[in-house]
Amino acid sequence: MTPRTEEFQPGAILHEVIVGAFRARGLTFEGWCKQNGMTTANGRNATFGQSRGKIGKANLERIIDAAGREFVAEAYRRRLADHYQSFGRAS
Repeated sequence: MTPRTEEFQPGAILHEVIVGAFRARGLTFEGWCKQNGMTTANGRNATFGQSRGKIGKANLERIIDAAGREFVAEAYRRRLADHYQSFGRAS
């Protein structure tokens, strides 16, 4: 598997997008983790960037692929744009 997570910055926005992507498919993040032998804590650590080692990066890749890489990428870009725009309104 070729690492591709560089397009995403782990953190709250990415985690929320991933959770939403699973929900849009009628699944849950917690359920997917359990079915795939990953604790929810390890999954969260990967999506929030608290596991940046080899295993954490591999877990993040698996999670993004399972959630739907294209869906996650598009939703993530939109959320970042909205977040960026909110700074302009706050001034």
